[in-house]
Amino acid sequence: MKLIELKESELRSITLFLIDKKVIFHPKISPNGIPDFTGYHGKKFCLILDRNLVVKILRLVSQGELKDKFDLKLVSSLLLWAELNNIAVTSGLAQMEYSHHHGNDIEASKENNVFLKIFDQYDPTHWLDLALGRRLTIPPVKLEGKIDYKFFMENDHYKMHYLEMLKLSQLYYDNSTSIEQKFESLYQWVFNNILICKYTTFFAALAFGGKSKMFRNQETSFEAVDKKCRNQAWDLTYLSLWSTQYFYEEDSNEVFLFATHDGEMKELFTLSHQESSEIYRNIFGKEIGDRIIDIVSKIYVRRERPKIDSLNLDNMIVKEKDNLKQILKKYYTI
Repeated sequence: MKLIELKESELRSITLFLIDKKVIFHPKISPNGIPDFTGYHGKKFCLILDRNLVVKILRLVSQGELKDKFDLKLVSSLLLWAELNNIAVTSGLAQMEYSHHHGNDIEASKENNVFLKIFDQYDPTHWLDLALGRRLTIPPVKLEGKIDYKFFMENDHYKMHYLEMLKLSQLYYDNSTSIEQKFESLYQWVFNNILICKYTTFFAALAFGGKSKMFRNQETSFEAVDKKCRNQAWDLTYLSLWSTQYFYEEDSNEVFLFATHDGEMKELFTLSHQESSEIYRNIFGKEIGDRIIDIVSKIYVRRERPKIDSLNLDNMIVKEKDNLKQILKKYYTI
């Protein structure tokens, strides 16, 4: 890494900006978006970027600028912070999402070639000057060759989250069931069929309570709702795949952090790691909240980890998509 002259006031300004915007997360190091590395001396760190941040970074280095000054400050500050703290940065999960969007590896490989070139072509002074507003542009990235990468592959985490969102949507648009019945049906279905994810458990409270952007758009065609299910499933996939890394980090030399500026993802992460049932009372009131808490406690009991079969997940997806279509048809006629 090229040495740079960095004033203490400049470092403080950039650090305070990132702390204020709360973009870096970890269950222990940064449960509320404010990193504290106490007790993690000697570990190697890797920062996982969500899709929105990756898109902004790629636009910056491909075009040499970002029209949005806040986005420019955000991504340049984040890249500088990572370099100064010797933290590796990865766009792997974002490229996995992108490959599934296209159904192949072509576009994701193109993006990954550009992303990896960033760390060869630019030095910390580029990010420092952008973060402090001393410059607004950088030379666009130059690619001399390309490598094909494998991002498009079976992903059981995504399939399970997609199934959860299909089921959640069916229940959301079913006007014949109470809010308690919606939670009971969703949680019982998850318990009977797939792995339990605490991020989905808490997301259901946000969604059924009208606190999620997933159902704010009133478009209720199957295609529109299905797209929402897929998008939300990827948000949950980021968090659950990341959890498979941080869950075992006490026995590992590598620690994975996660960066996002998506307000709902930040709220969901914070709520999930508080692991408090108060969310149900806060959203639905004490009476209904207590009944939901009772439902959760009865359904989510300790069990042996079920075996997940990818082909079975595919078959369930076909079934639940058809169930959603039928629910939406009834929803139109009410």
